[in-house]
Amino acid sequence: MKRAIGIFLTLSSLLTYLIVDMFYDPVKETITTTDMESGVTTVTVHYQYPLMFWVICFISIISFILGIYFILAKEKLYEECSLCDTPEYTSIK
Repeated sequence: MKRAIGIFLTLSSLLTYLIVDMFYDPVKETITTTDMESGVTTVTVHYQYPLMFWVICFISIISFILGIYFILAKEKLYEECSLCDTPEYTSIK
């Protein structure tokens, strides 16, 4: 059961990241400076993602790590024991 939940969390976090990366476009900020002495114009382009993109990425990373943990975690094997093996039931005949 843990492995199934881990696979679900891992796949859903990867798909969420891919979808969010496709829908959120970065805001393009262009800064143009011109040096008056040499006449050289410098253009600096800065891309900035909205805050919601980073929040979704953070949650996606946490769920991805949790999913990998669930996939790799070993399940506890319980011993099969009969209900009639207790001493109080074996003495009654």
